[in-house]
Amino acid sequence: MAEDTDSFPMLGSVYRVSGSKINQMSQNFAKIRMNSSQTGDSRLNTRQSTNMSGDSVPRAWNPQNPSSNVWGQANVIYKLGKQGNGESGGAESKSEQANNCSFTVGYDNEEEEEEEEVGDNDSDNMYDSDDYHSLDDADDESHEVRKKSKWFSSFFDDLDGLTNEKINSHSRQWHCPACQGGPGAIGWYQGLQPLMNHAMTVKARRVRLHRLFAETLEAELLSRKASITMAGEVFGRWEGLGKQVKDHEIVWPPMVVVMNTRYEQDENNKWIGMGNQELLDCFSEYAALKARHSYGPQGHRGMSVLIFEASVAGYLEAVRLHKHFKEQGRDREAWNQCQNPFVPGGKRQLYGYLASMEDLNAFNRHSPGKSKLKFEMRSYQEMVESKIKQINDDVQQVDYFKRKATREKIKSLTLEASLCKVSEKLRWTVHENRLVRERIKIQHEEHKEEMDAQEQFFREQIQIIQQAIDTKEDNFEKLQQDKREKIKKCCGDFSENEDHEQSVERFSSFIRLQDKEMREFEAERDKLVKIHEEKKLTLKKKMWQEEVELEKEFENELTQLMDRFTSGPSEEENDR
Repeated sequence: MAEDTDSFPMLGSVYRVSGSKINQMSQNFAKIRMNSSQTGDSRLNTRQSTNMSGDSVPRAWNPQNPSSNVWGQANVIYKLGKQGNGESGGAESKSEQANNCSFTVGYDNEEEEEEEEVGDNDSDNMYDSDDYHSLDDADDESHEVRKKSKWFSSFFDDLDGLTNEKINSHSRQWHCPACQGGPGAIGWYQGLQPLMNHAMTVKARRVRLHRLFAETLEAELLSRKASITMAGEVFGRWEGLGKQVKDHEIVWPPMVVVMNTRYEQDENNKWIGMGNQELLDCFSEYAALKARHSYGPQGHRGMSVLIFEASVAGYLEAVRLHKHFKEQGRDREAWNQCQNPFVPGGKRQLYGYLASMEDLNAFNRHSPGKSKLKFEMRSYQEMVESKIKQINDDVQQVDYFKRKATREKIKSLTLEASLCKVSEKLRWTVHENRLVRERIKIQHEEHKEEMDAQEQFFREQIQIIQQAIDTKEDNFEKLQQDKREKIKKCCGDFSENEDHEQSVERFSSFIRLQDKEMREFEAERDKLVKIHEEKKLTLKKKMWQEEVELEKEFENELTQLMDRFTSGPSEEENDR
């Protein structure tokens, strides 16, 4: 498949369109160069021209001044842009020159200083606009016209004189024909691959000319069937096995043919041989289900069949027996070449191999009157390989569920142990709660008795006070009565010396005065009683409110306590 693919895709569809595609490819190539420089795997070597300095040792050059006019570069690009796009081309070329200050091949600083001395006239000579436009027009012409152009003729003349092996050699060094007369003319490229990379990725000088050279070189290599790794392709690509796997048919159910199973002739000159059970016992290690023998007119034909289970396990057992025969040199080929079926001692040597359709057809054909072996030819991929894959998947599933069952068992044991601990703690907590409730009940009874005693004490105090009040009122009333009697008696004594009328008038006046005082007393007393009752009512209301608040506070505190002792142990057990 790899040989049918085109190793040299046409570059015209990729590189004839300038703009975003070329920039993207240049960025990709820059990444490849950066990775190569980091790993030290770079094949782009440069060397100085012996005509310039006489030194052929390759040296790397990093431009110290990206904006310097190297070899009159600004003048060359300016004139090229002016020919194609008018005056605006010079500014664009200068901006590209400022942005592209790194090159694939380099030079010495001494060479840079020498090349900067070249004037504008030299720049004009190194770039012939007529030749460039004629080459551009040749884009739609034949491949040979491009090869014979002024720019590429010397390069392709040298290339025509080389074989494909020399062309593909990485030891041969090349100059770029599109850079001739310019700063890249003295750069050497180790093999055509770096040269092709340079021609397809340069963006600063003679971009169109380099692209045409890349297309021409690609077409030339394609015509000569010379293969190199093209730029933009992934390096280190391998060709693996094809997805199509050749299938073959196998006998189903699996069977193994055992030969040389007859023993001797009887008195009727008919051969006798191994029986079914005898054959099964002979190969008891291979889990065969049953055995059959082939009989003909002359008796036992010496051909027997071991039939295995119609499953992957049965097939593997049959293959194992087949391999055992083969390892001991007693397979089909050995039987076909057998000259003496006996071994030293007079015993018959058994041979065996996996049964084929021809074997079983021959078995049935030479066994008239017997029930024929029933078999069918099935696909090996369908009956064995796919089932093995399914078994592997099932085994993985079984292993997964075994591990899961183990985890669940461990989890259940852990939960069981935790449940035992929690149950024990719950029983202990219930017991403690019962004891606490009993203690609380006892304390409640004690508090109730104490409160009843205090209530009785205060009631007695109040009763004593009320009795004292009643006594004082009785004494007060008695005092008033005594006072009235005393006045009455005094009035009786005065009546002997005074007139009766004066005496009555004095007594009546006293009575009226006393009644008035008593009414005032009663009014003041009623007022005091009313105020006292209001104070008692206010005090009782306040007391009941405080008692209600006290009960609410007790309820909240008790709820918090129960919540703490309800959620706390469970969380602790979970943390454990």
